[in-house]
Amino acid sequence: MKILLINPLQVTKYPQPPLGLAIMAAVLENSGYDVKILDLPALGLSEISFSGIIQGEKPDVVGITAMTPTINSAISIAAKVKEVDASIMVILGGPHATILSEETLRSVPDIDIIVRGEGEQTMLQLVKVLDEGSSNIEHVLGITYRNGSYVRSTPSRPILDLDALPFPAFHLLPTGKYRPHPPFGRLSPFMPIITSRGCPYRCIFCSKSVFGKKYRAHSPTYIVNEIQYLIEKFHVNEIKFYDDVFTMNKKRTIKICAELKERRIDIPWTCETRVNLVDRKLLRIMRAAGCYVIAYGVESGNQRILNNLKKDITIEQALKAFKLTHEAGIETVAYFMIGSLGETPETIKETIEFAKKLDPDFAQFSITTPYPGTELFDLVINEECVPEEWDKYVYAKLDAELSTTFEIESLRRRELEAWNKKAYISFYLRLSYIWKRLTKMRTLGELRTNIAGLHMLIDFAK
Repeated sequence: MKILLINPLQVTKYPQPPLGLAIMAAVLENSGYDVKILDLPALGLSEISFSGIIQGEKPDVVGITAMTPTINSAISIAAKVKEVDASIMVILGGPHATILSEETLRSVPDIDIIVRGEGEQTMLQLVKVLDEGSSNIEHVLGITYRNGSYVRSTPSRPILDLDALPFPAFHLLPTGKYRPHPPFGRLSPFMPIITSRGCPYRCIFCSKSVFGKKYRAHSPTYIVNEIQYLIEKFHVNEIKFYDDVFTMNKKRTIKICAELKERRIDIPWTCETRVNLVDRKLLRIMRAAGCYVIAYGVESGNQRILNNLKKDITIEQALKAFKLTHEAGIETVAYFMIGSLGETPETIKETIEFAKKLDPDFAQFSITTPYPGTELFDLVINEECVPEEWDKYVYAKLDAELSTTFEIESLRRRELEAWNKKAYISFYLRLSYIWKRLTKMRTLGELRTNIAGLHMLIDFAK
């Protein structure tokens, strides 16, 4: 059986590897299946041009992943696959399909089955049933399917033991086509990896649809083995940890750093975490092991807004985390959101001034986006804010025309867009900031990062 896994088109100048598809491909390959990955954003292919690939490959199964901003592209791909050969089984997975599985299947006849949640074992079991020529799929856990004129969902699949998974099938990806988003990726080639799943925190803007609330993690040995594999097989020179909260388990983080040092793996890396999950000792250990940038989700400079978001952090914790990170010699990225429920022009001004006070090396401002499956989405719907096209559900768009998905009573769409632009200009076009960036540059990679960031800012400010 031939399986083609497709990553849909998305609006970005910085395509990232579809690690979820790559892990799924590895699981399927290990069971003897012929698998290929078609990464449309990285290859620069349109939904039209890949029809010839479908004709040439003649897959038995096409699996498509989709987040909310890419669901319409995924639906279009499904239609084109069926145009080529209606007998091809089209399977959809990913966060959006997990959250709106039955609604999606009812409205999109070109999709045959939806895989919900963590899809590796579900897809493997489903493919085995299909390969045997059986239509008896009702015993496959974690799927939504059609039964005549009805749509049915089987019970969810239990969560996975992460160390039981193989490394992603990096060899099926166009590794040279990926571009890190500044300020990450000073060296190339770079590769992101995911070392944990699940998050127990309760932020109302975050969806837990696929990985859930229970935190699970690869062992330090597994992680360092994967890094060593990437270095030896693909000559990777930089790693980005894609985990939502890399330092959730501080002891695990320290063990990862220790094992990198013990094996003499000298590779720069970056990560993301929360301001309440770092301390002086941990940060110094991370720096010594190669960490050069940490991104923190700060979200707002107003404590009331943070409380509304159920962020479970304080202004004081943010100030302390940034101070300690800088003292450890690690650069910082601060993520902020504008337009949260309860936001006013005054609270936005507080956020902009707080961003300057934190003095991160880089700041990202985005307009609050209510993704399906989040508490925020339910609150927006309850307030009769009607969602627009799913393509607009991109929380930070510096390389395309900015658009918002909803507005709040005190701030209209155009006002939010204007404030978002003002935040960038106010933060970055300061003489003190420009001087800091110029005086901190030490390498060609840092120069490239600053130039790329400048181009993004100029495009955005037009």
